[in-house]
Amino acid sequence: MIYFILIALFAAAAAVIFFNLYKRANRSLLEMQAQVQEKTRELELQSGMASRAGIEKLSTDLIFDNLAEAVLTVNTNLELLRMNAAARTMFPVKSLPVSLLEATGLLELETSVKKAFTEIMPVKNRLNIFKNGRQYIYAAAIIPLDTAAGKAAAVILTDLTRLHRLEQVRKDFAANVSHELRTPIQLIKGYTETILEQKLEKDELLHSIEIILKNAQRMEHLTADLLTLVSLEDETNSRPDMAEANISGLVLEAIQAVYPLALAKKTQITESCPSDLKAVVYGPLIVVALINLLDNAVKYSPPSSRVKIKVSADETAKDKTGTVLVIKVSDEGIGIPGEYQERIFERFFRVDKARQRTGGSAEAGGTGLGLAIVRHIAMLHNGSIEVESHAGVGSCFTLKIPLN
Repeated sequence: MIYFILIALFAAAAAVIFFNLYKRANRSLLEMQAQVQEKTRELELQSGMASRAGIEKLSTDLIFDNLAEAVLTVNTNLELLRMNAAARTMFPVKSLPVSLLEATGLLELETSVKKAFTEIMPVKNRLNIFKNGRQYIYAAAIIPLDTAAGKAAAVILTDLTRLHRLEQVRKDFAANVSHELRTPIQLIKGYTETILEQKLEKDELLHSIEIILKNAQRMEHLTADLLTLVSLEDETNSRPDMAEANISGLVLEAIQAVYPLALAKKTQITESCPSDLKAVVYGPLIVVALINLLDNAVKYSPPSSRVKIKVSADETAKDKTGTVLVIKVSDEGIGIPGEYQERIFERFFRVDKARQRTGGSAEAGGTGLGLAIVRHIAMLHNGSIEVESHAGVGSCFTLKIPLN
């Protein structure tokens, strides 16, 4: 009996001991699980932060390298530490770091960077950079920085060349328009005052009215040419799609437009164009270009002379786009000196005061925009306009347009 009681007591004690051991083990397991979970959360947080930091760095690098402006970072020793793609294009270097002056050759830029470090404030400057015989204008902004590696400066170079040229074109354009309008306005005003203030004979009155009319027409032509030129230069301007046109029909339309002038000067216009030649073009604009070329040919030639227009699809002149449509307009006029031939397609450019239209006066001169219009029409067709001329012999203008 006692034996059984001892066994029961031993079993109870063992049960208590095992229960306590189980509780401790379970508690330890729970604590270990909690620690593991906590560690896991820490690792996930660190991983997320690293991932976000990596993404942010990648985004920053992408933005930095794809900026249109040239961006450089420079340390206090005036060494280049980093350059984006635009900066590497401007200043090709084999490796970094490298001296700022050695890489750029711009003493003025180095001086501005020194000033930014000394005054600890942004410095702005304008730089004139000469490359391949051309002048480029850049706005330079130097911004001091505090980085983990120490003090540095960011150099940002913005290309202002195109804006500067456009501004100069705008100023020249305004000055030229004012100059072109001044003479006809003064003549109209002067002859109008004469008519109002004086009693003129019939012949004198008619003469005054004719001068007023001619100058009003000159202003009208200038305004029309300006509107045409603005329309051609405006890339956002909507125009009809290019369409297949019979080139011979376009040539005849242009000849008919200048026929009254040719008749008055007894100028013979001859044309040579295949009747079946067709091309996909801006038909009305081709007519405008041909009218300008023919108009110049007639007006700058002596009376009783000849003007020729020859059209062909030239296989020998073909380029990457295929066969080229070639239109040649030649005259027997006064010609253009070689030193001016590259500039005659500029707006308002005239060779000299002596180059007035034969039989006319200064007031009867053109608007100075005709050849500029022709050039823009050629460019719209991915084509070109060229001139071959000899003073006193005549000129030949060649308009080339890819047929494809």
